[in-house]
Amino acid sequence: MILYATKQTIERYKIVLPQDMHSPFKEIALSTLQKEGGDRLLEWGAKLFYFNRRKCLQVVNFASKLTLFLFDVKVDDLYYVGNAIAHYLLDIYSDNVVMTKLLDRFFEDYPVLTFGRLTDKRAIATLNRTQLTFADDDWFYNFVEKNVLQTRKINKKINFDWFFTEKNDGKTEYFYSGEKFERLLKERYL
Repeated sequence: MILYATKQTIERYKIVLPQDMHSPFKEIALSTLQKEGGDRLLEWGAKLFYFNRRKCLQVVNFASKLTLFLFDVKVDDLYYVGNAIAHYLLDIYSDNVVMTKLLDRFFEDYPVLTFGRLTDKRAIATLNRTQLTFADDDWFYNFVEKNVLQTRKINKKINFDWFFTEKNDGKTEYFYSGEKFERLLKERYL
């Protein structure tokens, strides 16, 4: 999978892009970019935001607009973001046996996460809109229970209770990103 980050995210997290890496990681990262680039189901956008003065990441899948909020992500934690994405995806679909099996296969088929520079305008627009709607106000505070932020509830709610839109052939399509990601993953493997 490829995680394309905004310029600010790259700078603040000190992300080393594949072309600046050293062997053997450089070859693996460049190979992943070449093989998986253009497959929107394998491409994710990432944008830094702050919540409660902590660095956080919003990631969005290019194909489905499935969105995950990752909280309190420190610079040293950045290279575990792939694991965090897998963890939240498995949690979101934990009551769906077919999806958990498909996700296991998906992670087995695409085990490497590499970074790139975000240039996709549709992904940038989705990240900006979602940040304005959720991350730039007090919405997250609604999910604090006994002084603990309920991140699992946040990530389920955004993907199954919030409509995303996409224009296709001049018509606006409304959908839940969690349902669209499920449909696309089933189309790939079933």
